[in-house]
Amino acid sequence: MKFFNLFKKELKEMLNVSTIVTMVFTVFVMIMAGDAMSGAIDEAEEESSSITICNFDDTEFTKAVLNFLENPAGGEKNEVEYVTLESDDYVSELKRLDLKNVVIIPEGFAQKVENSEQAKIIYVSRMTSLSTVSNISTGSSSAMSLIEAAVKSAFYTSKVQTGALKENEVTMLENPVEIEEHTVVADKSEKVAAALIIAATQMSQMFLPILVFVLVIYSSQMLLNAVATEKIDKTLETLLSAPVSRLTVLSAKMLAAGVVAGLNAIVYMFGMSKMTSSVSNITTDSVDGLDEILKNLGLTLSAGDYVLVGIQMFMTILITLSISLVLGALAKDTKSTQTYIMPVMIMAMIPYMLSVFVDITTLSPVLRYLVYAIPFTHTFMATQNVMFDNMTLYWAGLAYQFVLLVLCMTYAVKVFTSDRIFTMTISFGKKKKQSEEHE
Repeated sequence: MKFFNLFKKELKEMLNVSTIVTMVFTVFVMIMAGDAMSGAIDEAEEESSSITICNFDDTEFTKAVLNFLENPAGGEKNEVEYVTLESDDYVSELKRLDLKNVVIIPEGFAQKVENSEQAKIIYVSRMTSLSTVSNISTGSSSAMSLIEAAVKSAFYTSKVQTGALKENEVTMLENPVEIEEHTVVADKSEKVAAALIIAATQMSQMFLPILVFVLVIYSSQMLLNAVATEKIDKTLETLLSAPVSRLTVLSAKMLAAGVVAGLNAIVYMFGMSKMTSSVSNITTDSVDGLDEILKNLGLTLSAGDYVLVGIQMFMTILITLSISLVLGALAKDTKSTQTYIMPVMIMAMIPYMLSVFVDITTLSPVLRYLVYAIPFTHTFMATQNVMFDNMTLYWAGLAYQFVLLVLCMTYAVKVFTSDRIFTMTISFGKKKKQSEEHE
């Protein structure tokens, strides 16, 4: 009986209303993130199942190949769209036609097949993100398999009419088509496979989100616990009654927390950059000139790019500290500090997961702007915005962060320079319960 009473007491203290609300909200967030990733996966799979063709080889054999491509024997019809490219400037042509990818059948394709030689197709794709789900299928493998199957069907059909296959023709049909890939990033194009770019940049793409997530959690927990502990131990009253202005105390706390967070950022950045560069070098060293290709495509960060990313990281840390200061003032005991830090963790978790797995700019408008409303989102997107020349989105995000920082700092200063720093709390109905007991 004594054990049950103690257990009931401890459970009641830990499983309070604020904890339940946090748990419910966390589940809601996870479901929302899951729906977003599911939608992105469905969209990526739908794109990989469709194919856009530009046919420069207007021959009977090529027409037969395209007919088999649209209507494969014993299978579902493929969604095929036909376009005409006016030049080999793939950047402008994809933009003009509003395409993400296109398969080009060059002139002489049929002649190569008829001569029992490996024919070439050109696959041009546009990359808008380095996220995992957005690049779940680059499309080139799907296009390659579909066209190979169509070539084999058309070739077999023509040989049935003319006679048996020769030995060199059988050999050619084992691998009838070779693919030449071109990747477009922003306003640049290079002769390289998108899959190779993804492999070379995957570790660096994961680096900044992890760094930002760790910094947000660490800095918020540090300042929130510091303010909450001083408030609970009554040392904050003594400190604020000293002949020092409260703004000085506030500035000192935030600056100290900012310096420690900055040092952690430098340490993490150095360690993780060494780790990611070691892994990335394995991929880049295996392909001659890949480093130069990535540089030409703008998929490496210059010193100026690091400054732009660093500015948004600094803004994120300042917003985190100002929010944590107010949350720390709400704490009435050490147990509640873990509950109050949950809003910051959730705000960091949502954009962290989405930025790694999906391209946030492709989400539905309502969901996209809800995610944009979280100030940390713009820092998680900073690297990709700079790499893919989405500078309008970068500056809009920075302006939004600045406005939000001013609002958060104004409220934090208002709280800290008044007696509300000692009286603020969230009771979740306890006041009502206490008043009923007095009656």
